[in-house]
Amino acid sequence: MLEMLIYALLWCFAIYGMLVMIQEILKVTSYDEIKENVKLIMLVKNAEDGIENYIREISLGKNFYNNLVVIDLESEDDTVKILEELENENMNIKVLNKKEGEEYLLEQTKKASI
Repeated sequence: MLEMLIYALLWCFAIYGMLVMIQEILKVTSYDEIKENVKLIMLVKNAEDGIENYIREISLGKNFYNNLVVIDLESEDDTVKILEELENENMNIKVLNKKEGEEYLLEQTKKASI
C-alpha cells in the first residue's frame, strides 16, 4: 500500500512538472520577437578575400542574423565596396564606417543599460 502511495505521489509530481514546463514554454516570446533583438556585430579591416563568402554563409538557413551590422575599421582594400554591394543585394546587413560604428555601439550600449 505504501509503495502504491509513493508511486501515485511521484506521478503527481511528474504531471505537475510537465504542466509547469509547458506553461513556461508558452510564456517564452516567439522566435521572431527574439530574432529582432539579436544583433551580430562584425568588425572588419582589409577582409576583401573572404568577407563576401562569410556573410553569405551567415545569411543562409533560417536567416537568423537578419540584424547583421558590419563596422569597417578603415580598410585599405575593396572590403567596403564588397560590403556595400552585399547591402544593396538586400543581404540583411548594415554597413557602417568606423565613426558611425562607434556611435552605433554607444547607442546600443545605452539601450541595453536601460
